Amino acid sequence: MKWMSALLLGAILGFVMPTGLDMRSGVWMNSWAAWGTVHPHANSPGLLFSWPLFIGSAIAFRMVFNWHTR
Repeated sequence: MKWMSALLLGAILGFVMPTGLDMRSGVWMNSWAAWGTVHPHANSPGLLFSWPLFIGSAIAFRMVFNWHTR
């Protein structure tokens, strides 16, 4: 897996997971997972992006899929 595809999957997961789990209920933002989570648009309080999830999942995707292809 190339870095660009790993970063793309990481970005998708960085948006989908916090937004899907929070959904304005505050579950994500009231836990330890809120560290590194930002609101990309001020007018959209339900949309969240998690930097640690983005970076961590991109590195994990890259490592796992490279390990499986060799």
